[in-house]
Amino acid sequence: MKWTIFGKRPNTPAPSWTPVILAFIFASQTFIDSSAGYPAYMSYLAFGSGLWFFYIGLKAKALIAFLFVPIAAAWLLPLMGIDPFTQMNAVTFAAHSLLALLFGVASYTYAAREKVKK
Repeated sequence: MKWTIFGKRPNTPAPSWTPVILAFIFASQTFIDSSAGYPAYMSYLAFGSGLWFFYIGLKAKALIAFLFVPIAAAWLLPLMGIDPFTQMNAVTFAAHSLLALLFGVASYTYAAREKVKK
């Protein structure tokens, strides 16, 4: 199989619920005030799950999976003492919404599961 934008999908795809839930979590974090400091567990969740879906995308030969690396890397900044997510600005909005969109796309494309027949 050669590389495509969305990678290999099942014949009868159904969305994978893990990236759907992650998309919901990061989309909701877009509008939560983090002025007291961004939670470290969210940084670990964003970077770890971003790497995991990058790996899944590599196995499925999905080009879109390469976007997970630079976007998820933004969540390393709070762990290094640079916190771009403490203010509601374009960086916060863009990072959270782009990561949520990537999880949503992954859910319905290369991370989709085979639909169970009833």
